[in-house]
Amino acid sequence: MATNPFRQLDVIRNASKEGKIITDCYRLMYKRDLWIKAYAKLYPNSGNLTKGTSEETIDGFSLQKIDEIIEELKVGTFRFAPVRRVYIPKANGKKRPLGVPNFKDKLVQEVMRMILENVYEPTFSENSHGFREGRSCHTALSQIKNTWKGLTWCIEGDIKGFFDNIDHTVLLKLISKKINDCRFLLLIHNALSSGVMENWTFHKTYSGTPQGGIISPLLANMYLDEFDKFMEGQMKKFDKGKLRERNKDYTKIRSDIRTKSRKIESHDKRNGHTDWKGREELILNIQELKQKQIEIPSVDPMDKNYQRMKYVRYADDFVVGIAGSKESAINIKEAIKNYLKEELLLDLSVEKTLITHLENPIPFLGYEFCKWNETKVTRVLYKNQKHPLKKRTLSGAIKLEIPEKKLKAFALTNGYGNLDNFKIIHRAKLINNSELEILYTYNAELRGIANYYKLANNYHHLDKLFYLAESSFIKTIANKRRSTSMKVASSMRTHKQGVLCLIRKDNKGNEKLHQFVKLKDLPKPKGAIKVDLPETDVLVNSVKYSGRTEFEQRLLANKCEACGTTEGQMEVHHVRKLKDLKDKKHLTYLDKKMIERNRKHLSFVTNAITTIMKNKFL
Repeated sequence: MATNPFRQLDVIRNASKEGKIITDCYRLMYKRDLWIKAYAKLYPNSGNLTKGTSEETIDGFSLQKIDEIIEELKVGTFRFAPVRRVYIPKANGKKRPLGVPNFKDKLVQEVMRMILENVYEPTFSENSHGFREGRSCHTALSQIKNTWKGLTWCIEGDIKGFFDNIDHTVLLKLISKKINDCRFLLLIHNALSSGVMENWTFHKTYSGTPQGGIISPLLANMYLDEFDKFMEGQMKKFDKGKLRERNKDYTKIRSDIRTKSRKIESHDKRNGHTDWKGREELILNIQELKQKQIEIPSVDPMDKNYQRMKYVRYADDFVVGIAGSKESAINIKEAIKNYLKEELLLDLSVEKTLITHLENPIPFLGYEFCKWNETKVTRVLYKNQKHPLKKRTLSGAIKLEIPEKKLKAFALTNGYGNLDNFKIIHRAKLINNSELEILYTYNAELRGIANYYKLANNYHHLDKLFYLAESSFIKTIANKRRSTSMKVASSMRTHKQGVLCLIRKDNKGNEKLHQFVKLKDLPKPKGAIKVDLPETDVLVNSVKYSGRTEFEQRLLANKCEACGTTEGQMEVHHVRKLKDLKDKKHLTYLDKKMIERNRKHLSFVTNAITTIMKNKFL
């Protein structure tokens, strides 16, 4: 096997793609380069300064500590510490448990994740979109929009307490099918069973993966990959027939149109293409028949000899689309329930798992989707035809929409006002910020919601929200200036017609225009985001070809960035924000150096400050 650990990961990836069993995962964790890459990936996240069950955070970390962890793994004495449990609010008002591991454990989990991802990513289902590189909510929704055509029923799936009920024995049994390495499997088991600390009371963990752990999302996908395979097998069994049977009413109307058209052609030839009695009446009949033809489906939607099933999953939320009867949808739901219960020891939520007709809106990932009710006829040019032919493009197609309640909730949560009665609210919490900070806050929020709902067919409905936000921004600035909304709006629109702007000077003294974002500045992309094809390598292992990042070079330089010495034990010190340092009353030498270098992290020798102070007084 290759000596470069990143090339070894590439070998593992290719072997896994070919269906081979992977070995020596544990020994791969002895490679220092993997740990440096893992550390470089974790360090930008300010959450690593949050304490777990010990005082240890990313601050003060060093290469020596990496070597100590590797040595503990070699000897077999490494143990995961209990996870500190906190609760964060959910959208429905309830609270979700979140695990906060120690930074040392996060680093170990990141290295494990790098190995496991290369083992499993090539074999994951194309219908799975959650917690995967190159996939997102948008790719899941795009798959529905692109491929769900001609379906009639939808099963909205919801697994009851999925993350808390993952069975450790089942998970390890599934992993052992692909990885034959007892020590690596034991390390995964230790990570799962390390326990949680809640209000300084230790609780053992017999099931579940703590939400908040680095490795938890990947383990969840590995667990539900078996469910994905089951659903793909069900899809193959369920699918029946190549084409739906032709609708008899549609065929009859089409035949009448052809008969009348031929009659007109033959009479035109006989009469030398001059007007003849009854011609106009036949043309009107043909037009009426064509109008009826548009309203009638060309195929029989209830054809018993034709069935199709589609499936999309994002994390523990999944939807199943069915072209068939409601009885068949009920049978599929029952099969899903039995499989989850018997094979994965999970329960399907009876209250939340619903069977809905696709003419009704179905909530999924913050959107609502349903079948188009409108009939749109456009001319389409086919390869074998010289002239474009008329086609019903929206027949049986899926449309994605923004739920009105989401927009109303967003406006109230962010303090814009009420979209129902258009009552505008100023944001008192932002008044102490600078005007530019207030502008950037509004712009960031509006860009975020516009970007998330860019696939929606009713994207233009965001216009009302943008207008309310603009009015709220004007009112907030008016309160800050102790002026009126009219005066503020007039003064801010003088720089550019119809656009709210702030003028500020940059470092060179040049005036710069800062605009309040408008929906027309964020145009909706054409088409949907396509999901990568199965043969495409979604996660390219580019690490083996790329050089070291600037941070890794600074880390490996073993040079104090305060005094320049290369002797002594180096540590990397981190802060959340440089702004926090500037607000401190008493700055340490370390703080001053970070502000001077404009960096949130610097490498220091542990006794560097003492050495500098001695040299200063000698």
